Amino acid sequence: MSNTENNEQQSEQKDKSKRKPYVIPTCFKLSVLGACCVGLYGIYLDGQIRTKMDGQVWQLPAEVYSRIESIRVEDDLNLEQVRLALLDYGYREVSSIATPGDFKIENNSLVVLRRAFQFPETPEAQRVLRLRFVNDKLARIEDLVRMTEVDEFRLDPKLIAMLHSDNDEERQTLRLQEYPRLLIDTLLLTEDKRFFQHDGISPLGIARAFVTNYQAGRTVQGGSTLTQQLVKNLFLTNEKSFVRKINEALMSLILDFRYDKNRILETYLNEIYLGQNGSYQIHGFSLASQFYFGRPIQEISLNQIALLVGMVKGPSLYNPWRNSEGAIERRNVVLRVLLEHQVINQDLYELLSKQPLGVKEKGNIYRQQPAFMHALNLELKTELGENRTSQLSGAKIFTTLDRKQQRSAELAVINGVAELENSSKKIKDLQSAIVVAEHATGKVRAIVGGVQTQYAGFNRAIQTQRQIGSLVKPSIYAIALAQPELYRLNTPVNNQPITINVKGSPPWSPRNYDRRFSGSVMFMDALVRSLNIPTVNIGMKIGLRKVIDKQKEMGWDSVEIPPYPATLLGSYSISPYDVTKSYQVIANSGVRVPLTTVEAIISDRGDIIYQPKVEERAKEILPAEAAIQTLYAMQQVVERGTARSLQSDFSHLRLAGKTGTTNSARDTWFVGIDGENVATVWLGKDNNGETYLTGSSGALQIYKEYLSRANPVSFKLPKSNNIQWEGINSYGSWDCSSSRQIPVWKDRGQRYCSGGSTVVAGKSSVWDALSLSKDPSVNSQPKAEEAEGQGPSEEIAPAE
Repeated sequence: MSNTENNEQQSEQKDKSKRKPYVIPTCFKLSVLGACCVGLYGIYLDGQIRTKMDGQVWQLPAEVYSRIESIRVEDDLNLEQVRLALLDYGYREVSSIATPGDFKIENNSLVVLRRAFQFPETPEAQRVLRLRFVNDKLARIEDLVRMTEVDEFRLDPKLIAMLHSDNDEERQTLRLQEYPRLLIDTLLLTEDKRFFQHDGISPLGIARAFVTNYQAGRTVQGGSTLTQQLVKNLFLTNEKSFVRKINEALMSLILDFRYDKNRILETYLNEIYLGQNGSYQIHGFSLASQFYFGRPIQEISLNQIALLVGMVKGPSLYNPWRNSEGAIERRNVVLRVLLEHQVINQDLYELLSKQPLGVKEKGNIYRQQPAFMHALNLELKTELGENRTSQLSGAKIFTTLDRKQQRSAELAVINGVAELENSSKKIKDLQSAIVVAEHATGKVRAIVGGVQTQYAGFNRAIQTQRQIGSLVKPSIYAIALAQPELYRLNTPVNNQPITINVKGSPPWSPRNYDRRFSGSVMFMDALVRSLNIPTVNIGMKIGLRKVIDKQKEMGWDSVEIPPYPATLLGSYSISPYDVTKSYQVIANSGVRVPLTTVEAIISDRGDIIYQPKVEERAKEILPAEAAIQTLYAMQQVVERGTARSLQSDFSHLRLAGKTGTTNSARDTWFVGIDGENVATVWLGKDNNGETYLTGSSGALQIYKEYLSRANPVSFKLPKSNNIQWEGINSYGSWDCSSSRQIPVWKDRGQRYCSGGSTVVAGKSSVWDALSLSKDPSVNSQPKAEEAEGQGPSEEIAPAE
């Protein structure tokens, strides 16, 4: 080797020896730097996890429930009625009671295991109750745990809707101990057998999945733990990338280190995605159980549990409605896992694997009663403000909705409209709306917004504004009767043609619908026969501005009422919901209670968020005596007036009511009052076209359909110490021997009968003088009830 080559070799060795000390430190520094970066990134991920897990994990939707109903001894129910009520609330008739929601019938008794429930006032534990029947009537209710007899017990209300969070998710959350143990065991055996042994990720599981997938030539098994699945659902996206998998693994390790296994498992059970309800995602096993089976998770069978656990792998792929065969196959795979781990035996496996899926009929189970839900949302916005979403997260909203009344109203609209359209080729494209409210409390029991009762679109009960015609009259007559020195039910009212000069407008001459006139008509009969001219005379005497102001106090405060005489005949537009407000005041003896759709709202901790107080919200608008007299006149409308067709089937109910029809029969109305509720019915067309119907032949027919299904309570006229009943004759003058009697506001300067003679209390009116006069010329005046024998007709509201 030459000297030159030796020199070069020695030089290279010197360079290597010089570089060698720097390689190790550099690698060490890079390792430290990398570890620091991973550590800092881990701290960042840890912060994200803790922010979510230690705060509010989800923006939960609020659960909306129907009216809380009770089984009471005093209701005199028979065995079949109780049985149907329990079935309607999702209870199951069984031969042996095992779980909450079960009931069995033995001879003349029924035993039920009532579910536990968080009621507004206090939570109630599950109860075992025996109902004893004597002669097929409920006679006794026994609490078998407390060994006491009770008069009634409450049923857990029906979940009817969810108020959604901003991210379009539906979810019900339960504590871990509230989930069935069998569900947890099935989930762990199927998805993650080593959940309680690994640290968030399972290298053994990943290796096993890799081998299985390699042998199958496709992806047939996943290696993700429950912790990894939770991380992906709660913190990450479904993006398939290496970076996401790294994040998933790191966050799983951190989550497992930071929180105990039970907390992770509980969160997973409430978070896992299990399907789609329209545009909303179904999360958690609890809600999925309600969605697919219509039952709480604690009450579903083992084969149903296996179906839900099987769907974890692919909710869309194994959707039982869309792919029933695939769902059955996947369910049976889960059952086979239980067999292999000796949770079930071969016989039970064979039995369960042959069972049908048991899912309920497909439907948007949380999209019921859209019109009522619209009213509820409006009330929540008014009472709780714009930030209500955060206040209502996870809350329970107990509504006033009566599901029986709602069904009755829906069927009335569907069947009633169909019958009307089938009755004539001219009658078509009808729409209808109904509002039913309890007049003593203002609680809204039912709302129907259109013929497509489940369509969450235009809500005609609230959003439509239509002319009301003669529905305006009872409010005017009630306002007039509040001044007993001017008006009582037998006061004569002028019924001759009149002309009213309106500044800036042509003279206005109202007419009666039948174009008939008389010298005068009794106040009461003017309402019964729905006459226009007497109504205008009454309103103008009271004062147009005073009438409008009082109508606004009665509930029409948001209604634009033009200060023109034509408004006395309903020439302006109101929604059915607003109409109901005014009639609630009359039906409730003059006391206004604002309509409400809410019984109470409680937080997820059981605290009261909002609860309307009837006694605090009640306000007297009219004297009770004025309301009572108006209700009597409205009873006469049903007995012998424009709503007399109700008498054939419903005379025993002693209903009060009022019909209404507007120009060219574009709108037909009816408001009926029974012993509990006031119901407003509108029927017309969306294009404002002619219906070829009147209030009697149109809206009243829908009300009849409603009555035939709703089991209404008989109406009893309210009582007052200031009301006394006096006889009158056909002219309207006092007749103590007459069987025809009217309610009179006594001791207010009026003439009335007492002790078989006519008593004068204060000044005599002109009508009293006419009635008592023996002058034949006086008696030749037109009768107060002229044309009474003719069929009463409806007026048409004048154009504005």
